[in-house]
Amino acid sequence: MLGVMILCGVMANGAAAGLLHREIRKNRDQYKRWKEGKPPSAFWGYSGGMIALAMGLTIFLYCFYGDNTFLFTVKRVILLALLWPVAYTDFETMRIPNLFVAGGLAARVLVLAAELLFEREDLLPAILSEAAASVILFLVAALCALIVKNSIGGGDMKLFIVMGLFLGLQGTWGAMFLSLVVSFVIAVVVLVSKKKSRKDAIPFGPALMIGTYLSIFLTGM
Repeated sequence: MLGVMILCGVMANGAAAGLLHREIRKNRDQYKRWKEGKPPSAFWGYSGGMIALAMGLTIFLYCFYGDNTFLFTVKRVILLALLWPVAYTDFETMRIPNLFVAGGLAARVLVLAAELLFEREDLLPAILSEAAASVILFLVAALCALIVKNSIGGGDMKLFIVMGLFLGLQGTWGAMFLSLVVSFVIAVVVLVSKKKSRKDAIPFGPALMIGTYLSIFLTGM
Protein backbone atom coordinates (compact mmCIF):
# COMPACT_ATOMS: atom_id res chain seq x y z
CA MET A 1 0.00 0.00 0.00
CA LEU A 2 2.96 2.32 0.47
CA GLY A 3 3.53 2.19 -3.26
CA VAL A 4 -0.07 3.22 -3.90
CA MET A 5 0.29 6.09 -1.44
CA ILE A 6 3.47 7.27 -3.16
CA LEU A 7 1.65 7.09 -6.51
CA CYS A 8 -1.13 9.24 -5.05
CA GLY A 9 1.47 11.76 -3.90
CA VAL A 10 3.13 11.84 -7.30
CA MET A 11 -0.20 12.35 -9.05
CA ALA A 12 -1.31 15.06 -6.62
CA ASN A 13 1.95 17.01 -6.88
CA GLY A 14 2.04 16.59 -10.63
CA ALA A 15 -1.49 17.95 -10.93
CA ALA A 16 -0.64 20.85 -8.60
CA ALA A 17 2.45 21.72 -10.65
CA GLY A 18 0.31 21.61 -13.79
CA LEU A 19 -2.18 24.03 -12.27
CA LEU A 20 0.64 26.37 -11.28
CA HIS A 21 2.08 26.43 -14.80
CA ARG A 22 -1.36 26.99 -16.29
CA GLU A 23 -1.97 29.89 -13.90
CA ILE A 24 1.37 31.51 -14.76
CA ARG A 25 0.88 31.12 -18.52
CA LYS A 26 -2.58 32.66 -18.26
CA ASN A 27 -1.51 35.62 -16.08
CA ARG A 28 2.17 35.99 -16.96
CA ASP A 29 2.09 39.77 -16.72
CA GLN A 30 1.47 39.49 -12.97
CA TYR A 31 4.64 37.46 -12.39
CA LYS A 32 7.25 40.19 -12.70
CA ARG A 33 10.21 37.90 -12.01
CA TRP A 34 9.46 35.91 -15.15
CA LYS A 35 11.41 37.56 -17.96
CA GLU A 36 10.43 36.78 -21.56
CA GLY A 37 8.28 33.92 -20.33
CA LYS A 38 11.20 32.11 -18.73
CA PRO A 39 10.95 31.10 -15.06
CA PRO A 40 13.60 32.43 -12.67
CA SER A 41 16.10 29.87 -11.44
CA ALA A 42 14.65 30.14 -7.92
CA PHE A 43 11.33 28.82 -9.25
CA TRP A 44 12.83 25.46 -10.18
CA GLY A 45 14.58 25.18 -6.83
CA TYR A 46 11.39 26.04 -4.98
CA SER A 47 9.21 23.65 -7.01
CA GLY A 48 11.65 20.76 -6.74
CA GLY A 49 12.23 21.33 -3.04
CA MET A 50 8.52 21.55 -2.22
CA ILE A 51 7.65 18.45 -4.24
CA ALA A 52 10.40 16.56 -2.43
CA LEU A 53 9.12 17.83 0.94
CA ALA A 54 5.51 16.96 0.12
CA MET A 55 6.53 13.46 -0.99
CA GLY A 56 8.65 13.02 2.12
CA LEU A 57 5.67 13.95 4.28
CA THR A 58 3.52 11.54 2.27
CA ILE A 59 5.81 8.65 3.17
CA PHE A 60 6.09 9.89 6.77
CA LEU A 61 2.30 10.02 7.18
CA TYR A 62 1.87 6.49 5.91
CA CYS A 63 4.67 5.03 8.03
CA PHE A 64 4.19 6.90 11.33
CA TYR A 65 0.44 7.49 11.42
CA GLY A 66 -0.69 4.03 10.42
CA ASP A 67 -3.86 4.25 12.52
CA ASN A 68 -5.36 6.69 10.02
CA THR A 69 -7.36 5.19 7.18
CA PHE A 70 -5.88 5.21 3.69
CA LEU A 71 -8.27 7.83 2.30
CA PHE A 72 -7.89 9.98 5.43
CA THR A 73 -4.17 10.14 4.64
CA VAL A 74 -4.82 10.72 0.94
CA LYS A 75 -6.78 13.87 1.79
CA ARG A 76 -3.76 15.23 3.68
CA VAL A 77 -1.45 14.29 0.83
CA ILE A 78 -3.61 16.19 -1.68
CA LEU A 79 -3.70 19.26 0.56
CA LEU A 80 0.09 19.18 0.96
CA ALA A 81 0.41 19.17 -2.83
CA LEU A 82 -2.11 21.99 -3.28
CA LEU A 83 -0.62 24.44 -0.79
CA TRP A 84 2.89 24.92 -2.19
CA PRO A 85 1.69 26.35 -5.55
CA VAL A 86 -0.82 28.49 -3.64
CA ALA A 87 1.99 29.87 -1.49
CA TYR A 88 4.02 30.73 -4.59
CA THR A 89 1.24 32.59 -6.38
CA ASP A 90 0.23 34.46 -3.23
CA PHE A 91 3.83 35.51 -2.59
CA GLU A 92 4.36 36.67 -6.17
CA THR A 93 1.01 38.30 -6.93
CA MET A 94 -0.82 38.76 -3.58
CA ARG A 95 -3.70 36.64 -4.86
CA ILE A 96 -4.91 33.06 -4.66
CA PRO A 97 -6.36 32.09 -8.06
CA ASN A 98 -9.75 30.41 -8.28
CA LEU A 99 -8.02 27.73 -10.35
CA PHE A 100 -6.48 26.24 -7.21
CA VAL A 101 -9.74 26.43 -5.29
CA ALA A 102 -11.56 24.64 -8.11
CA GLY A 103 -8.78 22.05 -8.33
CA GLY A 104 -9.02 21.39 -4.60
CA LEU A 105 -12.79 21.01 -4.74
CA ALA A 106 -12.55 18.64 -7.70
CA ALA A 107 -9.99 16.51 -5.87
CA ARG A 108 -12.23 16.40 -2.79
CA VAL A 109 -15.14 15.18 -4.91
CA LEU A 110 -12.97 12.35 -6.27
CA VAL A 111 -11.93 11.31 -2.76
CA LEU A 112 -15.56 11.48 -1.65
CA ALA A 113 -16.49 9.02 -4.40
CA ALA A 114 -13.79 6.66 -3.13
CA GLU A 115 -15.03 7.09 0.45
CA LEU A 116 -18.55 6.13 -0.64
CA LEU A 117 -17.13 2.92 -2.06
CA PHE A 118 -14.57 1.90 0.55
CA GLU A 119 -15.13 3.81 3.82
CA ARG A 120 -18.89 4.36 3.90
CA GLU A 121 -19.31 3.39 7.55
CA ASP A 122 -17.20 6.36 8.73
CA LEU A 123 -18.31 8.82 6.08
CA LEU A 124 -21.15 10.71 7.76
CA PRO A 125 -19.16 11.88 10.84
CA ALA A 126 -16.28 12.89 8.56
CA ILE A 127 -18.54 14.90 6.24
CA LEU A 128 -20.20 16.68 9.16
CA SER A 129 -16.81 17.55 10.66
CA GLU A 130 -15.45 18.82 7.36
CA ALA A 131 -18.57 20.86 6.57
CA ALA A 132 -18.50 22.42 10.04
CA ALA A 133 -14.80 23.27 9.68
CA SER A 134 -15.39 24.95 6.32
CA VAL A 135 -18.30 27.04 7.60
CA ILE A 136 -16.45 28.11 10.75
CA LEU A 137 -13.29 29.04 8.85
CA PHE A 138 -15.24 31.04 6.30
CA LEU A 139 -17.23 32.94 8.94
CA VAL A 140 -14.15 33.72 11.03
CA ALA A 141 -12.26 34.88 7.93
CA ALA A 142 -15.19 37.04 6.83
CA LEU A 143 -15.33 38.62 10.30
CA CYS A 144 -11.59 39.32 10.24
CA ALA A 145 -11.89 40.89 6.80
CA LEU A 146 -14.62 43.20 8.07
CA ILE A 147 -12.80 44.22 11.24
CA VAL A 148 -9.21 44.50 10.05
CA LYS A 149 -8.46 45.99 6.63
CA ASN A 150 -6.17 43.90 4.37
CA SER A 151 -6.12 41.06 6.92
CA ILE A 152 -7.87 38.39 4.86
CA GLY A 153 -8.46 38.39 1.11
CA GLY A 154 -11.22 36.75 -0.89
CA GLY A 155 -8.83 34.07 -2.13
CA ASP A 156 -7.87 33.19 1.43
CA MET A 157 -11.52 32.80 2.39
CA LYS A 158 -12.19 30.43 -0.51
CA LEU A 159 -9.07 28.43 0.30
CA PHE A 160 -10.21 28.09 3.93
CA ILE A 161 -13.35 26.35 2.69
CA VAL A 162 -11.22 23.85 0.76
CA MET A 163 -8.94 23.30 3.75
CA GLY A 164 -11.91 22.61 6.00
CA LEU A 165 -13.18 19.98 3.56
CA PHE A 166 -9.83 18.20 3.64
CA LEU A 167 -8.90 18.56 7.31
CA GLY A 168 -12.14 18.50 9.26
CA LEU A 169 -12.44 20.06 12.70
CA GLN A 170 -9.59 18.09 14.27
CA GLY A 171 -7.04 18.99 11.64
CA THR A 172 -8.21 22.56 11.13
CA TRP A 173 -7.46 23.88 14.63
CA GLY A 174 -3.80 22.88 14.63
CA ALA A 175 -3.21 24.03 11.07
CA MET A 176 -4.78 27.45 11.63
CA PHE A 177 -3.10 28.01 15.00
CA LEU A 178 0.37 27.25 13.63
CA SER A 179 -0.34 29.27 10.48
CA LEU A 180 -1.21 32.31 12.60
CA VAL A 181 1.97 31.86 14.65
CA VAL A 182 4.06 31.64 11.46
CA SER A 183 2.24 34.65 10.01
CA PHE A 184 2.99 36.67 13.14
CA VAL A 185 6.69 35.77 12.96
CA ILE A 186 6.84 36.68 9.26
CA ALA A 187 5.09 39.99 9.93
CA VAL A 188 7.54 40.87 12.71
CA VAL A 189 10.53 40.01 10.52
CA VAL A 190 9.40 42.06 7.50
CA LEU A 191 8.41 45.02 9.68
CA VAL A 192 11.68 45.02 11.62
CA SER A 193 13.67 44.69 8.40
CA LYS A 194 11.54 47.53 6.94
CA LYS A 195 10.69 45.51 3.86
CA LYS A 196 7.05 46.39 4.48
CA SER A 197 5.19 48.95 6.55
CA ARG A 198 2.17 48.44 8.77
CA LYS A 199 -0.08 49.68 5.96
CA ASP A 200 1.19 47.03 3.52
CA ALA A 201 -0.60 43.72 3.05
CA ILE A 202 1.43 40.58 3.76
CA PRO A 203 0.51 37.40 1.83
CA PHE A 204 -0.96 34.73 4.10
CA GLY A 205 -0.45 31.83 1.67
CA PRO A 206 3.18 31.06 2.64
CA ALA A 207 2.33 31.10 6.36
CA LEU A 208 -0.70 28.91 5.71
CA MET A 209 1.45 26.39 3.87
CA ILE A 210 4.14 26.27 6.57
CA GLY A 211 1.62 26.07 9.41
CA THR A 212 -0.38 23.30 7.74
CA TYR A 213 2.75 21.32 6.91
CA LEU A 214 3.89 21.57 10.52
CA SER A 215 0.50 20.59 11.86
CA ILE A 216 0.19 17.53 9.62
CA PHE A 217 3.77 16.51 10.45
CA LEU A 218 3.29 16.88 14.21
CA THR A 219 -0.21 15.43 14.54
CA GLY A 220 -1.00 13.48 11.37
CA MET A 221 -4.33 15.34 11.24
